Amino acid sequence: MARTTSHEKHAARENEILDAALVLIQSKGYEQMTIQDILDELQISKGAFYHYFRSKRALLQAVIARMADQMMTVLRPIVEDTGKPALAKLEAVFQAGAVWKSARMDAMIGLLHAWYADDNALVRDKLSRASLNQFRPVLGSIIEQGISPRA
Repeated sequence: MARTTSHEKHAARENEILDAALVLIQSKGYEQMTIQDILDELQISKGAFYHYFRSKRALLQAVIARMADQMMTVLRPIVEDTGKPALAKLEAVFQAGAVWKSARMDAMIGLLHAWYADDNALVRDKLSRASLNQFRPVLGSIIEQGISPRA
């Protein structure tokens, strides 16, 4: 019989796994972290883990993608602020990004070691492209505002 679960429960469990992975990446490093560490931390089965992520690499991709989504949540209101001129928005976007990263320095350092490992070149390329696809509209919107003739 197929397992049934609500979307909310599925998302909550996935986030628990991502949270545990991020803590382990910060404390042990990505390379030293094992799937068994996550299983032990959350008291879940291997099957439960693989229900959400097909591999350790897929887990890394999801951790990084979630962080990018969280950063975009911070940046979006800056871009959508109609009261700010383009240059002020551009400065605010880069400042907010730096503050966001600084507040997560341990996680960023742990992820960067994994990010630049030779065996993660494909992951790095895919996530770089995905991040650019998310960030391009943010910068594009600001640039368009900056070059449009003023009424």
